[in-house]
Amino acid sequence: QLSAPGLHSPDELKRAVDEAAPAANQPPNVEQLVQLLVQQNKLTPYQVEQILTGEAESLVLGNYVILDKLGQGGMGMVLKAQHRRMNRTVALKVLSPAVTKSAELVARFQREVQAAARLEHSNIVSAYDADESKGTHFFVMQFVDGEDLSSLVKRSGPLPVDEAVNCILQAA
Repeated sequence: QLSAPGLHSPDELKRAVDEAAPAANQPPNVEQLVQLLVQQNKLTPYQVEQILTGEAESLVLGNYVILDKLGQGGMGMVLKAQHRRMNRTVALKVLSPAVTKSAELVARFQREVQAAARLEHSNIVSAYDADESKGTHFFVMQFVDGEDLSSLVKRSGPLPVDEAVNCILQAA
């Protein structure tokens, strides 16, 4: 599961197994190994979850390694990922398999991608790329670390008027 998607080379995994081996020279069990890899920042908790449920193959999409799930909506999900060659952290909007069965919804997604590509503003995430890998359509965007407005309001309640107006002005 760990080596199949190419997340780690066999040599990296062997070093991790050797390091995780208890004093009695017994090989580590799966949980010990993945926990060590999390401690070494070689796997994220989301990746561990996918690996332990047999979904390791879903952790690589084209040139991107999936790090975490950021959210889910009607057309698919948004994932945090890292470009393998550029070592750039991005957000991927991935269409769900059900959506890709509808030519109309795929066309809508393509229009969204094209519209986003035309926008350049400091208050709007940048569109980097759009692609398809093994039948999965995805849109690559700038990753912005932090809390979204919806989560902030749910956590803290309504914003003071001046802050709310500032947010609306930035969005507009």
